[in-house]
Amino acid sequence: MIGSKEDSPVIPPTSPSPASILRDDFDNIRSLFNELTEVALDFLNTSNAPVVNTAATRPTLVPNAPDRGIGARAALGDYWQRFRDSHSRSTGPRYFGFVTGGATPASVVADWLVAVLDQNVATERHSVAAFIELQALTYVADLVGLPPKTFHGLLTTGATAANLVCIATAREWCGENAGHCIARDGLASAGSIDIIGCAPHSSVVKVLGILGLGQDRMHRVQAQAGREAIDLALLAQALKARQSSAKIVIASAGTVDTGDFDDLRSVAALCREHGAWLHVDAAFGGFARMSPRLAAWADGLELADSITLDAHKWLNVPYDCGIALTRHPALQERAFSAYAPYIPMDSDLPAYMNRGIEQSRRYRALPLYLSLVAYGRDGYRELIERNCGFALRLSTWIDNHPFFRRLAETRLNIVLFCVEARTAEARALHTKALVEIINGSGVAFLTPTTCLGTFAVRLAVSNWSTTDADFDILTEALHSCVMRLKDADAAYPVT
Repeated sequence: MIGSKEDSPVIPPTSPSPASILRDDFDNIRSLFNELTEVALDFLNTSNAPVVNTAATRPTLVPNAPDRGIGARAALGDYWQRFRDSHSRSTGPRYFGFVTGGATPASVVADWLVAVLDQNVATERHSVAAFIELQALTYVADLVGLPPKTFHGLLTTGATAANLVCIATAREWCGENAGHCIARDGLASAGSIDIIGCAPHSSVVKVLGILGLGQDRMHRVQAQAGREAIDLALLAQALKARQSSAKIVIASAGTVDTGDFDDLRSVAALCREHGAWLHVDAAFGGFARMSPRLAAWADGLELADSITLDAHKWLNVPYDCGIALTRHPALQERAFSAYAPYIPMDSDLPAYMNRGIEQSRRYRALPLYLSLVAYGRDGYRELIERNCGFALRLSTWIDNHPFFRRLAETRLNIVLFCVEARTAEARALHTKALVEIINGSGVAFLTPTTCLGTFAVRLAVSNWSTTDADFDILTEALHSCVMRLKDADAAYPVT
């Protein structure tokens, strides 16, 4: 097995030349692929390994790059021997942190092929890659129920880049309303731009700083009581109070802590009434529209001016794959175009380098395309409904447990809860201990948060491989942990 001690790299006294090492690796590429398959299967088949190894020590940083290479096989063996147990099993069924999808078998196969093909999807460039990106985007728009040929965009590195693309396009729209091209004339030419939101993702706040709109310039409208959804009456007041023609409203379709949704249809109506651009961050919640039972939560998504989605969340393709969509591709291309005389622009396909940050772009459409073709609408609907069913079942279990408290409605795949205790201080103390114990056990991985004024656990179910067996393992671990805490401090639980 590669990575065993006998495979440890030993540099011979007389090393081959760099060119001969490269040639030898290429001549033995089939053997290298076989070795890689063994490494991949070793990782995927260790289902009993800790989900996250919190006890792993940080490796020692080596200050100097090697002068002499050891070849691909030895390098792979050295890496796997030294770092095999230092990877999280974020692709596995009990990684419930953040909103992290797994990687479907079809998308893994495609991602390996991406490296082999090594296509630069800046423009068409005599490759089918640009067409596949357009096809994948068309499939996604159809799957989430957007009107045909209405939304255009590109694939990005993730939701952060997608939010940047969308809000930069909105910024260009604001400049046009003021009679200027911000991409050409600069941000100052447009005057003040009003940003209005309620519970934006941290990536949106980051983007406001990058784009010069100001992280602290967002007017934060209060949420509805006990929720993360925007108060519509207060939103109407905020829009009315700002007479500028440069207004951008940031709405949410699936907030990160509770999976809450703004009333998108009503928000869109207010944006039309007051001349504001509507951007919807629907990174994972937008995919609720693939299920007839869940679609109502994201009703009105089709009314947005721009939309962020994230394929490496609920579509379960490998990192990195975000999606930026807009009704205004001309403004998007004005914001991001870069002319170079050596790059042909005579294709009827989009020049994706002119729709986003990157000039050189990875062929990230292929894993998405192959996975959508492999599993189809029915497969993804089943995945989403199964994940949400898991979350609802867990919510019921928590509601019936004397030492846990659920803190928010479970709308989709996120469950927000805490350890029950007599005081807020005790709840926070023991909830934090719960997270540390569960994560330290390697049975599952959870992420903590502070939401609705309470320190809490947020558990997101997003992986295609999560099953009822994982529910039993998780709930047994949660129960054992909370009873252990009770035994250690009998005064804190509510009985």
